[in-house]
Order: sequence, then C-alpha cells, then structure tokens
Amino acid sequence: MKNGKTPKAKKPIYKRIWFWVVVVIVVAVIGSALGGGGKDKDKDSSDSKSTATSKSSGQAKISSSSSEKPKSGWTQEIYDSITSAQTNINGDGTLSYSGGTSYAEIEAKVGKPDTTSESSIGDQTIVTVNWTSISWLKGETQSITIQYDKATGQITSKSKFNS
Repeated sequence: MKNGKTPKAKKPIYKRIWFWVVVVIVVAVIGSALGGGGKDKDKDSSDSKSTATSKSSGQAKISSSSSEKPKSGWTQEIYDSITSAQTNINGDGTLSYSGGTSYAEIEAKVGKPDTTSESSIGDQTIVTVNWTSISWLKGETQSITIQYDKATGQITSKSKFNS
C-alpha cells in the first residue's frame, strides 16, 4: 500500500486471452492426431457401393490417397470374400486344408497385421493374426482375427468384432 493505493488484483488465468489461444491450439493438435483415423474408417464403412461401383478407378483412388483407406485396409467386401479352408484328415492321421483363401492374398490387400502368434500341435502350426482399429473420437473399435495353416497358407477361420 504505497502512496495510499490498493494493489490491483491479477486476473485469473482462465480470463486471460493467451490461455484460451493455447487451449485451442492444444485441442486442435490432439483432434487432428486422433481424428485422422476416424475419417478414414467412415469412408470405407459408409457403403461398399462407393468402392464397388468401379473397381479399377476405386482401386486407383484407394492406393493414391491414404485418406480413402483405413490404416489396416479392411473393408466389409474383403472380409466377406475370405473363404475358410476345408479340413481333411489324411490316411496317416495328419490334417490338410483345401479350398481356402490364401493368407498371402489377404495380407497383400490389407497390409501387415498388428499382432501375430503361432501354436503348434505335432507337425501342424496354426498362425493367428489380428488387425485392430480404434477411433477414440467415436468410441469405436474394430478387430479382425484370422487363423491360417502355416504349411499351406490357407485360412482356417476368421472372426470380426465391432463395438
């Protein structure tokens, strides 16, 4: 209290303009980092008609722009095209598979899986692979799991989870 004047009270931080400028910038950066995956997912899951109407131009469009395809590359059309192999028991008691979609074909279409694990019983090795896509902004998760025989590369089972 020098000179008989009372000290001027400082404004709270939330009433200062620079505070709100920083908040808007931080929210924009976080939103763009998280929102990129959500936009991609919407375009593929909106309707398979848009990608199926012209396969040649649709394929070119997908490969030229990453915003047209989710991280893992999965569409309902690709998932539906997977055929599980027929299990055959050979004369010597071993298993063989026929008529299934090739795992290499699927990986070429959608990219490498997020996780891979193997389990063996005798001479047979089954590989389990998983692709997971999460959209935090929409609160959605998609997980696709495929099992295939390591020797033949034939898909033996598939499953899909959406939340």
